[in-house]
Amino acid sequence: MRANFYQSTLRLALACSMLWGAAAFAEDAEEAEAHVEYREKIMKNIGTQSGAIGDILKHKLPYKDHILVHAKGLQAASRLVAPAFKKEAMKEGGEAKAEIWQQWDKYVAAAKKLEDASDELVAAAEKGDMKAVGAAMREVGGSCGNCHKPFRNKHDH
Repeated sequence: MRANFYQSTLRLALACSMLWGAAAFAEDAEEAEAHVEYREKIMKNIGTQSGAIGDILKHKLPYKDHILVHAKGLQAASRLVAPAFKKEAMKEGGEAKAEIWQQWDKYVAAAKKLEDASDELVAAAEKGDMKAVGAAMREVGGSCGNCHKPFRNKHDH
């Protein structure tokens, strides 16, 4: 009878540890997904702000006074890019490449170029110089592309 007690206790302990391990894995997966979703929102914000400025310039919309607001939004979001990627978290089929964490210093330097370009954009927008805004937008776009090429998976969006 004692042997059955020990076997039952061992089985119960093993089952509990398996459940705990599965729960911890699910918790890790949920945490990773939350990090990925947060980063995606930052990137979409940058795309939205850039797109709005691009629309104003391209279509000569009567919202030149909005450019500074969008530029400041882009500038603020640019400051969040590198810190949002400190936690190595990916999802299957996601856009982030493992190279981000394998080449962290290079990634941070690329993200810094976006920050610098957004600073130039804000300065141009504050002056109201649309030619300088256009040039700064090209720099912003270039900094995005220079980071996406080595660190982002290509998708058909």
